[in-house]
Amino acid sequence: MINFAEMWKRLEKYLKVDNALEQGFSNGKYTKELAKYAKHVTGIDLSMDFLEMAKENLANCSNVELLIMDAEKMQFEDKSFDVLLNTSFHEFDLSGDIYSVDLELKRRILKEMVRVSNCIIFVEPTENAVTNELFKVFNPNENHSDRIYQSNSLIADFVKEQGYVLVESGLTFNKDTFATQKDLENEMLDWWSDIKVPQNDEEKEEMIKQIDSILEKAGMLQDLYVTEEIGFKVYKKGEENGSIS
Repeated sequence: MINFAEMWKRLEKYLKVDNALEQGFSNGKYTKELAKYAKHVTGIDLSMDFLEMAKENLANCSNVELLIMDAEKMQFEDKSFDVLLNTSFHEFDLSGDIYSVDLELKRRILKEMVRVSNCIIFVEPTENAVTNELFKVFNPNENHSDRIYQSNSLIADFVKEQGYVLVESGLTFNKDTFATQKDLENEMLDWWSDIKVPQNDEEKEEMIKQIDSILEKAGMLQDLYVTEEIGFKVYKKGEENGSIS
């Protein structure tokens, strides 16, 4: 498994383009990396909160344009972008209290993706990522592992139907370390605060207890770190000679 820097190095040949699109820029973490390679980056998201956050984090990136736009109904002409980066495809259909995976919604988004670019890169947590278990603390009905599995299966089948070939893939990881256990716990509570915020001290303590149990089982609590396993895949249209098995 390679580190994040090595992953970007592997992806460099696909990212050094004139025009790049990122679907779901969130806080701008991946956008900032993409902007190091592409001459111009357009980022879209539906969240105004993320827009303000990303604007602040990307203040020094003069080649980035951020827009509020639905990935299902992108207002771009066909093949407008040399590469499309998506780092949150599995979460595009997150629902409420009842667990469900909207494969038709995902299929419509994929249809838009192949419409605007011949090169698509997915970077997302794997089915085994510890964050899948941590998410259940905030929404017990959610099953991120299954959501990721179904999403990846749909992607593989859909892009193959559209003539895209897997040309690059691998595993990387995101590791966050903390000075104290309290710092770690507070950060975990903050990660999914958009899903749930503890309403009182009793609920907060119960959520922290669950978080600690998950991280202890994963062997991360004692050394105060959280490592998320992440997979990356690059699909290109009409690249039979460059395909990987």
